[in-house]
Order: sequence, then C-alpha cells, then structure tokens
Amino acid sequence: MAVDGVGIMVVMSTFLAITSNPEPHSLTEATAAAFLRGAGQAGADTQLLDLYGIGFDPVYRSCDRDHYLGRGPMPDDVRAIQSRLEGADVLALVFPVYWYTMPAMMKGLFDRVICRGFAYGEEGAPGALAGKTVRVIMLTGSSRGWYESDGVGQALQNQICHQTFTKYCGVTDVEIVYVDNLFMGDDAPRRRAAADSQLRTIEGMGARLAARA
Repeated sequence: MAVDGVGIMVVMSTFLAITSNPEPHSLTEATAAAFLRGAGQAGADTQLLDLYGIGFDPVYRSCDRDHYLGRGPMPDDVRAIQSRLEGADVLALVFPVYWYTMPAMMKGLFDRVICRGFAYGEEGAPGALAGKTVRVIMLTGSSRGWYESDGVGQALQNQICHQTFTKYCGVTDVEIVYVDNLFMGDDAPRRRAAADSQLRTIEGMGARLAARA
C-alpha cells in the first residue's frame, strides 16, 4: 500500500518469487529477478524467497505428520513461509527441472508448506492460496517443444497446475512457463544471448501481470 501525490491510498499488488537453486548467482535467481523487476517497474511490491538462502528444511518429518493428523501445531518454520505466501497476490515458483520434475528443495515446499490446514482444508475446501495467480517457471535443458511432445510437460501440467493448485488449492490462474534450451555451465556468447532474450520475456510477463492486477 502506498500514498499517491494527492494523499489517496493506493493498493499495490504483491509479487513473491520463490527460488530453488544452491548457487546464488544462478540463472534460476536471474530469472526470478527478471520477473520481479518487470512487476516492480509496473508498480507492484516485489519480494524474493530463496529457499536455500533461508536454509529451508525440505524434509517431511514427524512434526509435519503430527500436524496433518491433527495431533500437533504447524511447525514454526513452515508457518513463517506460509505467512509470506498468504500475503502475496502473485506467486512465481522458479526452479530447474531435475529428472523431469522439481528439485528436492522445491518439492519440500509442496510437501511441508502447501499443506492441509493452510492451502486446503480437511474436507478438501480451498484455503489461503485460493484466487491467487501462480506462475511455475521451469528452467530446462531440452526445449519446451520436447517436453510438450514427449508427455513430460503434460505430466507436470497435470501434477502441479491441475491436481495441486486448481483442484486442491482453488487457484484457477496457474500456468507453466519454460526457460528452455539451457546448458549448465556454458557461458558462451551465443548461449548468453539466448538466455538474455528469455529473461526479457520473463520480465515482460511480470510487467503484464502487475499491470492487470
């Protein structure tokens, strides 16, 4: 929320990008930064949640199970992250694809944070994420066309977008976005130019989402 030049309160949308990459200077982080930069230039409040940076524990433990069964409270570290998700209007999950799915750190976010009692209720009713906008930004070595033609893309679309966010969480505006044809460790000028072009596209997407919010 901000005050404009004539003293009128202006409500800004909040964009939260969540990243999963152990390298702080990775293309994953650059992609999240581009998304937030575009949103910020269009007037949104922007925040970054680096799962490695905060030392997030992705392992589902007995305390998580106790909460799921109604035998214990929500773990404190989980509650802190849930508060940030709940306060955002737009969420971007940004991660490299490992073995055709999300890496363990991001999977831990789904296992522990996007859980019953927060993202959905015991009877399956949508919870705190309902009505938000979600973009799942995946960095891949192969092309988007390969993922979409070989069945992997459809599986990820069903698992992440349809089954998790739409069916359980009540999120209807959710899409997978590819940053593709990447080669880890290859910083050749041609590769760099191709990656920079995709980052500009991601920046533009952030700006468009902020402009419509």
